[in-house]
Amino acid sequence: MPRKPDPRVEQRILDAAEKLLHRGGEKALSMRKVATLAGTNTPAVYRRFRNKNEILQGLVRRNQEALFEVLRPCSSFSEVGERALKFALEHRREYELLTSGLMSKVSERRPNVEFMMQKSAEWLGGDPEDHEALVIALWSLMHGTAMLLISETISPRYAAGLRATYAAAVEVLVSHANHFIL
Repeated sequence: MPRKPDPRVEQRILDAAEKLLHRGGEKALSMRKVATLAGTNTPAVYRRFRNKNEILQGLVRRNQEALFEVLRPCSSFSEVGERALKFALEHRREYELLTSGLMSKVSERRPNVEFMMQKSAEWLGGDPEDHEALVIALWSLMHGTAMLLISETISPRYAAGLRATYAAAVEVLVSHANHFIL
């Protein structure tokens, strides 16, 4: 009797790949190691992913989707800023993967940036493309704040102040959004 396919094997493969990536970087990722850590065999990995690059694409896509689910219900820039920062701090490994440079190797699309450009047009008017610079500025501010907190570069006693300053800076940038239209 043929075995039933395991519906969670792709998830296990991506989980294993993410663990390997965080342990030893891209060099630590091999189809055989992924299979072993995922509790499956190498042919099963190859049936779902043709190569290491496809696994990396799967990881990036999965983490982009997780961030999108956090951003999707937001109704203001301040809420987006708060939720994006919270995501980065609560899902450090996933956030670091999204911002590690792997994304530029495996994907040209930036669905969360595109989504925020669309939301900016809804909230401020104009076309989504009009808000690209604002979205990039807000993303840069959030990323800098997140990395200072993640790396613990800033003393814990200043963390609350940093977060408050970040929230205020989001409001300032949004209030001057017309300066960002190119």
